[in-house]
Amino acid sequence: MRARWRACVYWLFIAILLPGLAQAGAQNREVRVAWVPDGDTLILEDREVVRIKGMDAPETAGNGRPDQYFAQEATERLEELIKDRVITLKTGQVPEDRYGRTLAHAYLPSGENIGLLLVREGLAFYYPHEDQDEKISRDLLRAQQRAIDESAGFWPEVLNQHPEVETWAGNKRSKRFHHPGCGYGQRISEHNREEFDTLREAFYAGYAPCRRCTPWPDADR
Repeated sequence: MRARWRACVYWLFIAILLPGLAQAGAQNREVRVAWVPDGDTLILEDREVVRIKGMDAPETAGNGRPDQYFAQEATERLEELIKDRVITLKTGQVPEDRYGRTLAHAYLPSGENIGLLLVREGLAFYYPHEDQDEKISRDLLRAQQRAIDESAGFWPEVLNQHPEVETWAGNKRSKRFHHPGCGYGQRISEHNREEFDTLREAFYAGYAPCRRCTPWPDADR
């Protein structure tokens, strides 16, 4: 009886404590941006590097690689959105990525989610990951699906890439999809494997491309 009582007290304590810890882990702060290196990254006035959560934009040139298709358009649109404005960053339980960049959702003074705007305009795609707010994730995916349906931004060109590929391999656990020749895709277990006939199906289902076998075209395609 005492053991059962102690167990009840323990779980009651956990139920009360965890929401408070989650709230404490989240931080909101107002910042100014010094410059924008690409469509999903901000460099603040104090040189802090911020990676916008929940989305990914085409990569700008670097390390010997050219711009990806629509990289400059995404960068310019992000610059336009944050120019001369104080924006709000909201971090979660995982405040940094493995590169030391701050992970945060970014908001305009109007309260609009900047990442959501870029996805809705077809300038960035939904990037599912750990420690993402479920509602924001749903909103981002819906915005992407709408952008695909309306052929916004980069989608018409991107979805026409690699018509010769018959099946793209998706990993249910990581929510990444792979070219059939990608080693990472070939190692997906049957339990976690989901197959897509087209790029449209993969993106529409909320999967993001593997960085090693991305189907994204270069800007000079």
